[in-house]
Amino acid sequence: MNYEDVMKLALERGFYFPSCEIYADAQAGFWEYGPSGVSLKNKFLELWRRELIRRDGMMEIDGSQIMSKSVFEASGHLGNFADPIIKCTKCKSTFRADRTISEISKIEIPESADLVEFDNAILQNNIKCPKCKGDFENAKKFNMMFKVGIGPEEEEAYLRPETCQSIFVDFPRLFKTMRGKLPLGIAQIGKSFRNEISPRQSLLRLREFYQAEIEVFCNPTKLDEMERFSEVQNTIIRIQIDTKAVSMTCKEAVESKTIPNKFVAYYLGILAEFYEKTGIDVTKSRFRKLGDKEKAFYAQVAFDFEV
Repeated sequence: MNYEDVMKLALERGFYFPSCEIYADAQAGFWEYGPSGVSLKNKFLELWRRELIRRDGMMEIDGSQIMSKSVFEASGHLGNFADPIIKCTKCKSTFRADRTISEISKIEIPESADLVEFDNAILQNNIKCPKCKGDFENAKKFNMMFKVGIGPEEEEAYLRPETCQSIFVDFPRLFKTMRGKLPLGIAQIGKSFRNEISPRQSLLRLREFYQAEIEVFCNPTKLDEMERFSEVQNTIIRIQIDTKAVSMTCKEAVESKTIPNKFVAYYLGILAEFYEKTGIDVTKSRFRKLGDKEKAFYAQVAFDFEV
């Protein structure tokens, strides 16, 4: 079944469909779940809560979708949560730089690369505007957060681009009032908002979307003192090493230093078990360690789960 068949089925069976579709000015990147979609989503969330939240004894919260400017100044999102864009000098159309370069020249440049790398790739490969064949201006950054004005004075605030912000902001209160001890997992499911340059492929790249987020707070000096690691030490995970995915147990991954410590290996293990229970063919999946220019600006180590 190809993408077009999936879309046709989703529309005909009431899984999901474009928001405001009866109006000509409906914006891209906003979709709505029908009855079948809501039922499927709720089943997924129940599995997520059972296999991750309740299994690990985590807390679940429900935070505000609008947060103050100070939150995103402190997190670095105001200065760093941006994608590279290029604008045509002729027709004035705007495109995402890394995607356009990849689609036309098959050259992959991480979205966090220096802007000069995009400019050089466009110049060296003679990349032109897909619409009018015009030249591009120099690449620049576009911040993807939605700005909102609060009250009659329109005080500056933002729709959250991720569900993790309120988890971090609320941690001191939660740790104290719930008598928490490390490691402590805090989870949240809710809407996030990103002003994507070119939303596409229905639910795969949206401007308003659900996120199921988990943040686990820990003592960085005790990452190999993970009591529950024994539960997953024999769980098979597939990790990309160089150019191919290699299957190994969590224990083997730690011993070979493919994964830096038992803490990270434990959570990759329970995630692998969770994804398999969702119906994903794990033999066609992998955990890929992100490079310095791919991972989030605040991350020391990061893995993407890819199918």
